[in-house]
Amino acid sequence: MVDKVGTQKFEGVNVQECLQNASVSLGVPVERIKYSILEEKRGLFKKHAVISIDAIEGLKDQDTCKEKVLEKHTPLEDINGTIGIEDGKILIKNPKQGGKPAVISTKNNVTVTVDGEKVNTRTNVYEESNIEVIFNKDEAKRHMNLRTSSDKMEAYISIVYKPNITYKLKDVKATNSVLIEIDVKEEIMPPKFTESEIKNELLNHNIKYGILKMNIAKCAEVNEISELLIASGKKTIDGIDDRIEIKYNDAGEQNVEDYDNDQVIDYKAIGSVEGVEKGQVLAILYPGKNGEDGIDIADKPVKAKNAKKIVLGAGEGTELTDEYTVVASRKGKPSARGSIFFVYETHEINGDVELKTGNIKFVGDIIIHGSVKEGMKVESGNSILIKNNVAEAEITANGDVVVKGNVIHSSVAAGKEDVLTLEYLSDLKSMKNDLSKLISSIRQLKEMNLLERNTSDGELIKILLETKFKKLPKTSIKVAKSILQHQDSEDELIFIIKHRILDLGPLNIKSYEELNDAVRIIDNKIAVLEMNLTLPVDVVLDYCQDSIIKSSGNIIFSGKGQYVSQIAASDSVIFQKDKSVARGGVIKAGKEIKCKIVGGIGGVSTKLIVENHGHIWAEVAYPNTRFIIGAREYVLDVPSKNVHAFLDESRELIVDKLLL
Repeated sequence: MVDKVGTQKFEGVNVQECLQNASVSLGVPVERIKYSILEEKRGLFKKHAVISIDAIEGLKDQDTCKEKVLEKHTPLEDINGTIGIEDGKILIKNPKQGGKPAVISTKNNVTVTVDGEKVNTRTNVYEESNIEVIFNKDEAKRHMNLRTSSDKMEAYISIVYKPNITYKLKDVKATNSVLIEIDVKEEIMPPKFTESEIKNELLNHNIKYGILKMNIAKCAEVNEISELLIASGKKTIDGIDDRIEIKYNDAGEQNVEDYDNDQVIDYKAIGSVEGVEKGQVLAILYPGKNGEDGIDIADKPVKAKNAKKIVLGAGEGTELTDEYTVVASRKGKPSARGSIFFVYETHEINGDVELKTGNIKFVGDIIIHGSVKEGMKVESGNSILIKNNVAEAEITANGDVVVKGNVIHSSVAAGKEDVLTLEYLSDLKSMKNDLSKLISSIRQLKEMNLLERNTSDGELIKILLETKFKKLPKTSIKVAKSILQHQDSEDELIFIIKHRILDLGPLNIKSYEELNDAVRIIDNKIAVLEMNLTLPVDVVLDYCQDSIIKSSGNIIFSGKGQYVSQIAASDSVIFQKDKSVARGGVIKAGKEIKCKIVGGIGGVSTKLIVENHGHIWAEVAYPNTRFIIGAREYVLDVPSKNVHAFLDESRELIVDKLLL
């Protein structure tokens, strides 16, 4: 016979232990107990089981026994095990018969083991349990950090101290379950950095100058320092630039050194600038002031920005009364190029320049109210303004050129002397670049032992000139012609070109390093030419066709644009008007080209060329447009818009664009 009993739970390490506890508590043999397993864990380090009593076999007086059993085994607080902490000691009492054992648990900042096993969850403990508490260690630390500004003019110090902390167990009253917590027992700060230690650390960081002694003393006293200035160098005092005040035409004060090459002057004013009288002051030079060098915190000198010096110059029609004042020596129209001043007479042609007037050549400004007809030449020592068209004619000026109408099958050059000089400069730089690459190539071949034993340097140079550096002899011939135009047949570079580069000349070279002489000579020529260049001047025109346009400054299209022409500007070529067209021909600039529409639907070839650091923009570009930057070239194959071509940091040609 099986009789049911009220629900009673028993716990133990395993089911067998639970049954033993139930047998003792109920006073019946294990084999008569019917039970259910409520929980059973069999982990490697953790074992636990819970059962409930369903019935006991052979129990006759069911109600009486049930009442007795339930009464006997009702859970009471005083039969459960307890755990408490007093003065850092863990005190445990085992449970009485039928009671629950004490339970221990812990937080992450303290490690507890019971009988050698780490406590991760709630764990039963008994009086005989071996409990060990391991505290995390917080050792004393001190840290000093020095930060130096990027210009090495200031140094900042930060200091942090961390104490050595010892811990103890937090007292807890005895209860069935305890969470182990810790309290700080003692904090011991590390010793502060001494002034001597701080100074040594500054020296280790090469900080020698401008050390702030008061701040070092402060660092040795306080517990924490954050970004405190510890050393400060002597700041440079930049120089004050010379300044020129222009006194004519109500121009007011102007600093010549602030002139912007990209700035487009008011060409409507050409020919209408207010004239000056003889003896009138044109400009006054106000000297600046030299700067003072500084010293960085490493005790190294820092150079101040030098003041820009201006030497006042008197050109045609002017004179210096002293080194600071230039005046007009005749009546006329004032003009300036950099810091050199001129007074020009103005020559006006009320009609066309044709056979009746003859060719026009004048030292000052020229204003033509009509057109320049076929076969005519106009040459000016300063600026030229043409209010109508130019057809099959030649226009040259030392200053700016403005053409209000069309330029057809003609030649226009602004900055006459500078244009030739700039072409010569470009050839010299190209020659130097190719020579440097040639020397580098031979050096690499020799270092890598890639040459046959009997190959001389001269033979190798000749081979490379005929294969890899074909452009160098052609450029050298152009340079030689430019030198001969200046009637300097005895020039050193002429000799090198004839006897070291052209034809069989390379065979005369014993060592490739002889070519370094040519590079040195070219460097000197470039330096002299660049020093003698005057202020760039511009060409402004509406439209040109089948023409050659050159400028030492900018070329600006204010109207329809250009068709199959040769355009060359030392600075920029700019198309200002919407729908302005650059169709066919070659457009070359030193800095940048800004176009509206390039090429056409028919695929006419149009070349846009800038130097290595230049940029090319086009709002719309059609196929067969060639973007050339330095030695890199890209041919557009689809109609595109918002095109931007440039060389990136790795010297690769990038062409950003969107499909049209």
